[in-house]
Amino acid sequence: MNEEKKLSNNNFVTLIENPTSILDVTNLDQPQDKIDQNLLQEQTSPNECSVLDISELESCLEALIFVSDQPISQAKLHQLLGPEISDENVQKAIEQLRQRYLAYDHGIELVEVGGGFQLRTKPIHASLLKRLSKIRFQKLSRGAMETLALTAYKQPVMKEEIDKIRGVDSTYFIHLLLEKKMIEISGRSELPGRPILYTTTLDFLHLFGLKDLSALPPLHEIEQMIPALENLKTQDNPDIITMKALVEKISQDGKDANTTRLVDYDPKEDLKILNEIREKISSISITTPFIDEQKQQEAELQANALENTGPQSINNIEAEQLTILPQSGNKQDTAKISLE
Repeated sequence: MNEEKKLSNNNFVTLIENPTSILDVTNLDQPQDKIDQNLLQEQTSPNECSVLDISELESCLEALIFVSDQPISQAKLHQLLGPEISDENVQKAIEQLRQRYLAYDHGIELVEVGGGFQLRTKPIHASLLKRLSKIRFQKLSRGAMETLALTAYKQPVMKEEIDKIRGVDSTYFIHLLLEKKMIEISGRSELPGRPILYTTTLDFLHLFGLKDLSALPPLHEIEQMIPALENLKTQDNPDIITMKALVEKISQDGKDANTTRLVDYDPKEDLKILNEIREKISSISITTPFIDEQKQQEAELQANALENTGPQSINNIEAEQLTILPQSGNKQDTAKISLE
């Protein structure tokens, strides 16, 4: 086993010094996908994976999580490492890696968020990182936060439910949250009219650092926080008043049986509804009896004029009624237009 480790380390050193030495340069003219498959087979060979101990496995996991731009799940990590590594060892190595970041004063930490693992900078360094990134942060308005909170705790939720609890129309805030990918359309209700249902997204979990929806603070914990905030002489704060009212309404509605049933959302169904609306609109008559009568009278007058005077005379009569002011600006001088 030690010899295999030594051989693996020697290969690694050789690869660093001469990256093309281990690769078969005669196969470089092969398609890229074929080369990648060959490399993947070499990297996940049973001999290499079977010799990894927990510390080496921990190092491999750290590298995979570090280069991933999105939280990576334990199942995906297991797949990348190969079937020779047990899921138990993967879980154990992840926990050891997490504890290692907690045990020392690291600037980053390993967190489980959105169903996966990700290396993130610690919140305590947020103000320092703002100097580097120079990103202009945008805050959600109170109405948007209320809409987002109601969606998170009552999902799947209809717009009508959100409007009922907030007491005002929430169309603008729903569109805003959809644009920012905080919420999404997850389906339609079986209630009359098939209203759209909204749920939160993975981006919502990533933004708030939540493992999944079960990590949302329970409402009873929020209720316990409100008296403490009121004791700080902030009972007149509109944010606290709003939060208290929302918690009470959500808690009260939560006691009622949720009869809303989620059905699969199919965008083609929306297109079908739009086509039906277009057909109904096109079938609506845009004329009235008065307009029809006026058009008929105009047609009769034109027909009579054509019979009596001829088309050339009609053109002359119409042309004589058109005048153009000269460039000199003299309003008394006019020019007659005649059509030949």
